[in-house]
Amino acid sequence: MKMLVNSRAIAGKDEEYNTWYATVHVPEMLAIEGVSSVTRHRLLGKDGQPPEFLAIYEIDGDINAVRKEIGARLEDGRMQASTLGDPEHTTMTVWEPI
Repeated sequence: MKMLVNSRAIAGKDEEYNTWYATVHVPEMLAIEGVSSVTRHRLLGKDGQPPEFLAIYEIDGDINAVRKEIGARLEDGRMQASTLGDPEHTTMTVWEPI
């Protein structure tokens, strides 16, 4: 199963956002049971458009348990939410193999 997260940094914060994602968020996500890998991508966009990013998480466990654990870790401080991402341009979808 794959969990895809599309995101965009707030204006002017791409470098800081990507540093946080790589050094903080990815290790925190990989510490969750059932999350086995993550790859990140940058959309090849049009000139003048803000960069968009895609993270693809491989989920080997129960997606509902993974989501619950993410919420619990955000609640108790074991995970840090970023203030560098633009919440209006962040989406998460889950894909299952057919």
